[in-house]
Amino acid sequence: GKKKKTKMSRKEAMEKLKPSIKKYFDAYDTNSDGTLSYSEVVEATKKLLGNCELTESQISKYCKTMFEGSDTNKDDKLSFDEFFLDMSKTVPEEFVKDLKKAESYLAQLTDKLK
Repeated sequence: GKKKKTKMSRKEAMEKLKPSIKKYFDAYDTNSDGTLSYSEVVEATKKLLGNCELTESQISKYCKTMFEGSDTNKDDKLSFDEFFLDMSKTVPEEFVKDLKKAESYLAQLTDKLK
């Protein structure tokens, strides 16, 4: 019989990427308390953006939107689950189709945060 290659669902793809996303999360979490504070998100975002043209206020506005959107229980911290859920929604479709690509991209981002 013909083998039909089943397309992985986004949920399955994200589960497979979970270890890479956890490393990425841990790189954000500079004080290693298992949650991300707003300032950790801002610091990480600045590192990721490098010398981009954005002003401080544009960066903080972007971070605030992302942070508030992800902080579902409104405790002013992002847990790994909240971070993961947000990533699950925002990871581009091409990465869902190509996990190797996704993993190397996440590794690059994680390195930038070191």
